[in-house]
Amino acid sequence: MNINKIAVFSCTTLALVTLWWWHTRPAPVTPPQEEDELPIVLPAPLVSEESLSLPEPKAIPASSLAPSPVATTLTPGGGHYIDTPWEEAEPGSDLPLTRPARSDIEFIRAIALTDDALGQAQPGDVVSLSLPDGRTLQARVTGTALQAGGRRNWQGEVEVEGEPYPVNFTFGKETAFGFIGTPQGSFTLETLRGQGWIYMTPPLDDSHTDALPPRS
Repeated sequence: MNINKIAVFSCTTLALVTLWWWHTRPAPVTPPQEEDELPIVLPAPLVSEESLSLPEPKAIPASSLAPSPVATTLTPGGGHYIDTPWEEAEPGSDLPLTRPARSDIEFIRAIALTDDALGQAQPGDVVSLSLPDGRTLQARVTGTALQAGGRRNWQGEVEVEGEPYPVNFTFGKETAFGFIGTPQGSFTLETLRGQGWIYMTPPLDDSHTDALPPRS
């Protein structure tokens, strides 16, 4: 065998071996993906958005927003109860009426009427009267009258120590005058444009049950 035949045989054998290796080699392994390339799978929500939605607010009827009616205080006799319709005036206030100059005054207080309830009292009403000696008496209105000049008057009585004593109030356009009888002495109320005085005068005599005529 010469050299040329040996070379041809070697090349043919190498080609066959190469072809056999190509067909019998193992398949290439795909390298794993990097961690940051892995797909992110989020867990399903435990609560759906529908279950978290708040209910629609319901409209409030206009009638339920209206203020509750104020209860009217009635007396056992069917009249209205009027709480003390005056208050102590501010110290040093410039009152339209000067302080009474009588020397026999025992108790006195500067006052201001809080509203017109005192002048509008009707028969059957009970008016709470706060006196300058610290007492509070309940006067029951027994009658009303319209006097000359358009003045309105009401009469009543207070019960003190089991005995009735007269009460009398007269109201003009800008003035008010009142008399309150008690066994310890009578009380006078005088106001001008809603401000004035209430004070105590000496005790009444035995005729205290007779109402005094109103000041003209």
